Amino acid sequence: MPQDIKKITFYIILLFTFSSCDAQVNTSPDDSFEQTHPEQFGDYWYAGKAELNHFDLTQIRYGEKRKGDAVLIYVTEDFLPEKQVKKEFGDEKGISVLKLNYMKKFITGIYDYSIMTSIFTPIEFRKYPQTLKLTFSSQDWCGQSFAQMNLRNGKLNYEQRSYFQAEGDVNEAIDATYVEEDVWTRIRLEPQMLPLGKIKMVPSQEYLRLNHKDLKAYDAQASLVLQVNDVKSEEPKEFYVYTIKYPELDRVLKISCQSLFPFKIISWEETNNFSNPAKALTTKAEARNTEMLPYWELNKNANQSLRDSLGLHYKITE
Repeated sequence: MPQDIKKITFYIILLFTFSSCDAQVNTSPDDSFEQTHPEQFGDYWYAGKAELNHFDLTQIRYGEKRKGDAVLIYVTEDFLPEKQVKKEFGDEKGISVLKLNYMKKFITGIYDYSIMTSIFTPIEFRKYPQTLKLTFSSQDWCGQSFAQMNLRNGKLNYEQRSYFQAEGDVNEAIDATYVEEDVWTRIRLEPQMLPLGKIKMVPSQEYLRLNHKDLKAYDAQASLVLQVNDVKSEEPKEFYVYTIKYPELDRVLKISCQSLFPFKIISWEETNNFSNPAKALTTKAEARNTEMLPYWELNKNANQSLRDSLGLHYKITE
């Protein structure tokens, strides 16, 4: 986030209040954004292009700050809800999902990390109120780990493959609940549909694997706040900040996004040891460039120059 947007002079708390400790996902979700704003939504998300977002990343790993890149690739596609794969052929009816491929690359000393999460969230809220599938993989010079979660019949079916002895091969199912990955797509569809108040949520697979935490739903407190920036800048005057606090994990995730459609993500930060400022460590990402491109068609050597427009650091040079 540019420096001037950080000069927040006041903010509006709370956009939402809660009458019970079990606040649910809802403000007025009878219709999805696609249904209530069809032209705006369709012109943006169904134009045959993907939204490519590059963020300057400061990643905490092994107690130190690491510079790197984060790329968030949002695109709509047809998805088969039963098989939970992309629809490519056949007569089986698919549904429209917002897919996010979320990638991080950073270096730790002599070796590097590559982390990728894929999230498949149905756009039709009423029929499919939760993300149906997510996958995660992490590679570094020590080895690699993979995880997949599918929502079926009220259960989150989970499988994990890891080179760590303590994790190994896992196949299990837990009761369906909120998952953190869902936030990254839901916030782009309609921030006011995010879960609020005291909730149970499964933290991101990235967090669980890098910190070797158990897969389960943890107690969390979620809030959505409208902040107002009165400093003249190119950034939006108003923007949302969505915060998830996990008391048991001593972890806080904050995501800032535009307050108006298409609700682009401006920045995020993840702080561990939040209760102890002297030991707190914060991963941060700040938006640098966004492009709308049909990236799947841009796979020639001549297309590499387009990486410059995104400001990507990791590229081949001769």
